Amino acid sequence: MNDLDYTITKNKLEILLLKAQEGLKVGKVTQSKLDAVETLQSSLKCMLELRFTIDELNKKQSLLTMQNVKAYKETAELKKKFNTFKK
Repeated sequence: MNDLDYTITKNKLEILLLKAQEGLKVGKVTQSKLDAVETLQSSLKCMLELRFTIDELNKKQSLLTMQNVKAYKETAELKKKFNTFKK
C-alpha cells in the first residue's frame, strides 16, 4: 500500500466512522450499531499505529543504509591506503 492508497483508505474509514457516529444520534441505538462504531474506531486506531510503525522502520532502514554507505566508503579508503603502503 503506497502513501496515496493509505490516505484514501484512512479517509474512507474516517468518513464511515463519522457516518456511523451520526447514525447513533438519530434513531434507535442498538448493540450492533455500538459494536460497529467500536470496530471502526479500533480499525482506524490500528491502521494509524501500523502506519507509524512502518514510518519508524523506514527511518531506521534509511539510517542503516546511510551507515552502510559510509562504512563501505571508509573500507575502500583504508584498502587504498593499505595497498599504497604495501607498495
